[in-house]
Amino acid sequence: MDWSRIENSWGHFKGRIRNKWRRLTDEDLEAIAGRRDRLEGKIHERYGFAQEHIRKEVDDWTRWQRFESGQERAPLELARPRQKPSGAKARR
Repeated sequence: MDWSRIENSWGHFKGRIRNKWRRLTDEDLEAIAGRRDRLEGKIHERYGFAQEHIRKEVDDWTRWQRFESGQERAPLELARPRQKPSGAKARR
């Protein structure tokens, strides 16, 4: 997902961000105001992660927003429930 979409719909996405990074406060989310650089800065303040780690985490989170919003389908291995191999015996 393009970050500008997140920035333009910040009211919608800040709850999802709060679910992912629970140490962020409401005041943090207001200060971030949809800006990725501010989000990364606040994550660094609250968690102390390295900047490279934070960038990767935000990239991964952003990528998952496409699946949750229905823009793309989740990878097949994530969308399909696991099945027992044929011929497997049921546990009692």
